[in-house]
Amino acid sequence: MNNRISRRDFGRLTAAGASLAVLGGMMTPAQAETRLRLIWWGNPDRDRRTNEVIDLYVKQNADVAIDPETYAWNDYWPKLATQAAGRNLPDVIQMDYRYIFEYARRGQLADLTPFVGKSVDLSDFDPNQLASGKVDDKLYGISMGANSMTHVYKPAQLEQLGLPVPDATKWTIDDYVAMGKEVKGKLPEGLYFSENMAYREPSLETWVRQRGKALYTADGKLGYELEDLTDYFAFWFQMQEDGLTPPADLQSQAIASGKMEDTMFVTGHAVFDFIHSNQLVAVQKLVPDDLDITMIPNQKDGKPGQYLKPSMLISMSATAADPEASAKLINFFITDESAADILLIERGVTGDASIRERIVPKLSPTEQKIVAYLDVVGTHVGDLPPPPPKNAGELDRALQPAWESVAFKKVDLKQAAKDYYEKAKVALERA
Repeated sequence: MNNRISRRDFGRLTAAGASLAVLGGMMTPAQAETRLRLIWWGNPDRDRRTNEVIDLYVKQNADVAIDPETYAWNDYWPKLATQAAGRNLPDVIQMDYRYIFEYARRGQLADLTPFVGKSVDLSDFDPNQLASGKVDDKLYGISMGANSMTHVYKPAQLEQLGLPVPDATKWTIDDYVAMGKEVKGKLPEGLYFSENMAYREPSLETWVRQRGKALYTADGKLGYELEDLTDYFAFWFQMQEDGLTPPADLQSQAIASGKMEDTMFVTGHAVFDFIHSNQLVAVQKLVPDDLDITMIPNQKDGKPGQYLKPSMLISMSATAADPEASAKLINFFITDESAADILLIERGVTGDASIRERIVPKLSPTEQKIVAYLDVVGTHVGDLPPPPPKNAGELDRALQPAWESVAFKKVDLKQAAKDYYEKAKVALERA
């Protein structure tokens, strides 16, 4: 048995002693000296877990009362914008990477840097995840969990086909194509080596990042060249022509549905498919076979294409009534072991190494695969890209019809790439 006590554990034991003294004369929320507002978007499961953590915190900090606010995603941002306009933001805010730059640069979020090493303990926190909450070198949010892009597959199916399990950090696109060509003749009718991923914007992003570029620049422009998009379309068109991906009509049916249960992988039409790591649990529920995930194959001598994206962050309002108390509440959500036992990885895989080690045995086998995957990805990632600019959603939606014009051979692929690229530039200039 290992009886070593870390510096963090020692600090927690000291804090626990102080908490016992407080609990002896616990005050009711009505008697609380400090009242904090906490806001998040979520779902019934997240709401339940979050409220349990709030109850736990109030029991341990009898001088603090917490007023919770929760909304669905579509209602959350209009509500937050209204509160921001009225200078009435909650003290502690669940924040998204897409919006943190906007709120931070408008002076609506507090810089957490002064609290680090004091009220906020980030001594065991992954630097890659920590970077996701920085704006202009100041810390405006702490990641509550991370995910990354993946290829999903069935290990037993690979074994049956005589294919090796991919070496996550070493396999290349050339390996990917070679595997597909090797196995093509062994596949039963209707099963293809891979979904055609040309229409997926995250797949395009990985492609251009492997070339040392970006989907978007920090000032909201396209971060790649027309040649990159043309090569991307050409690669996936050749995959289709070689019969390694489904024909255009079959693939189009899955794209039109947009439902996870209708994807090429779930319906049994593809050996490999593209998902985000946090989607593995949902996909596994739809497929009876045991699943696993691996990194996206890289271009030869390519840069790291993947990154750890924060599923969400936790921030403090610049107008927080009690910044010190708000920082302590943030720290509780990020580093407290009892809170972690409740939250697990519902918000993503934590960046705190000691917390992650604690909760892994409590996770399902599928959830444990996600944690193990991100441990690997974390050592082979590039920098987090700038947040998507305004009108980026328009470009995302436009990629599908642009690709399908190529897949159905309605437009020459070079012309389709040029049309999309030029329209994308105009859309971003209009933002």
